[in-house]
Amino acid sequence: MTTTTLNTMLPQFARYMGAYIGSFATTTNITTSTALVSTGLTAYFEDDDTLNDTFVRILGTENDGTTRGVLDHTGSTGALDLRGVSLAAESGSKNFELYRYDPSILIDHLNDARQEAFPSLYKKVQDRTHTGHPEQRNYVRPTSIQQGLVRKVYVEERISAAGYGDNIVGTLNCDFENSTVTTNWTTSNITLTAEAETTSPDNYMVFAGQQSGKMVVGASSAGSAYMSFASPTTYDGEELNVSIWVYCKTASRVSAAISVDSGSASTGDTHGGKGWERLTVATNLGDVSSTVQVGVYATSGTALVIYADELIAISGPSESPRSHAQPVSSWREEGDDIIIPYTIPESKQLVIIGMGLLSSVSSGSDTMEIDGQQLQRLYAYAATSFLQGDIDQFTEEGLNAAQRRWRHYKNRVDEGAGAMSAISMYKVPAY
Repeated sequence: MTTTTLNTMLPQFARYMGAYIGSFATTTNITTSTALVSTGLTAYFEDDDTLNDTFVRILGTENDGTTRGVLDHTGSTGALDLRGVSLAAESGSKNFELYRYDPSILIDHLNDARQEAFPSLYKKVQDRTHTGHPEQRNYVRPTSIQQGLVRKVYVEERISAAGYGDNIVGTLNCDFENSTVTTNWTTSNITLTAEAETTSPDNYMVFAGQQSGKMVVGASSAGSAYMSFASPTTYDGEELNVSIWVYCKTASRVSAAISVDSGSASTGDTHGGKGWERLTVATNLGDVSSTVQVGVYATSGTALVIYADELIAISGPSESPRSHAQPVSSWREEGDDIIIPYTIPESKQLVIIGMGLLSSVSSGSDTMEIDGQQLQRLYAYAATSFLQGDIDQFTEEGLNAAQRRWRHYKNRVDEGAGAMSAISMYKVPAY
């Protein structure tokens, strides 16, 4: 799946809007103050106050993504005095971008546009969160697929985490089958013990094999259970897709997670609280210094018991339906349910394919599933929304120009909608 990061989209959209001034680098260390200095500005903006009331977006480390309005500009030194509280101190040269409009507002309109443009612009969703059950025929439609837009349903053999050749953690204790169940796992506010398979009756707390990991999350604090894999720096800049099967009866607390260099966890959708669910998360790794950790994360709250099994980490795009996947016949979608007229064995999992909203973006490394001409159409939607909603910000001098641009962008949107009119809500190009 082709994606574009916010760090790429935002300057492009700003240029599209005539709102991008340029990219520069600091020439003095950023201190705990509101000052930002770049002598590179002096060649373009010699007069004092030229950049007053513009906006800075910093691409540093401690201040990464920080957006501030410019209060005062000194042309001779390239000094900018920023509005708001002091910045975090950073040494060395740091890049920053200058905008005529508040970048956070531009980001809001990009995110709004992905909703306004749907289903003309959409992402293809391949969901593997459901496994078969001998007494079940109704399966909850994945929330990542919009209602009425499930397109295909397949059934396939469940992947064995330890036997899957592309699994980066496949040689580790990814399936909790090690006699010492905690091997290769690091926990925080989680007590990990083995949950053993039984017969007569079967222990449904074991997803596959002879054991799963029973995780008791302590009260009040967030909890995590992570596995690290070898040579993480070899995956610099690659997309990492992680999945793990989790049993839980409490909704909205547990998610699959990725932590890079012990930083804050990147998490996917939370567990729905209805038994075994395949939780997933994906992120672009960027530059890795030392460690990549993958596993589960639970938000703070009351004490919680969950069961986990079959952890898989894949470098590269998420899986497509495998060659041995078989299409499910005579399924139907009713409200939030997908109804299958026959039962699916426990050894099988469903692959549900449909149309979903493009992902929202907030931090610079966040990605949206779009590129090329589709990006230009997204920008047209966002520009139309921006100019329509924020027209009062323009001076009388700039109003006529803004209105002309709005009409131009609106025409682009209408043209794009016309081009997509052949795509019915019930007839979508084959995947």
